[in-house]
Amino acid sequence: MCKEIPFWAKKNEEKWSQLKFNIDFLKKINKKNNTLHCEYCGKKNLKVYDWCKKINLEDVATVDHFYPKSKYKSLKREEENFIVSCYNCNNKKKDNLWEINKIKYPLDNNKITKLKKII
Repeated sequence: MCKEIPFWAKKNEEKWSQLKFNIDFLKKINKKNNTLHCEYCGKKNLKVYDWCKKINLEDVATVDHFYPKSKYKSLKREEENFIVSCYNCNNKKKDNLWEINKIKYPLDNNKITKLKKII
């Protein structure tokens, strides 16, 4: 567990707060399911890294905001809008809004229904 906050966190408290929120979400989902996989491509055995650990881009679990937080600011902490994603899929999607059928491997069978109700 990391004790000190990073040097940049004081300059960008919102980004720091969101990062901690995302990591906590991933840890909660991992505990619930005993595993993490990319909900877009199905890549298995993704890992949650604390912010102070060196990450491996090949197996890092990330949080993708299905409805991009840049365009839907009110959804940036709405867990129903969170998609567990591998680094590659999250990087491909960026701030775009993908078709909902891109979520081929939902961790929650009601994910699609919940996402459709958000907006």
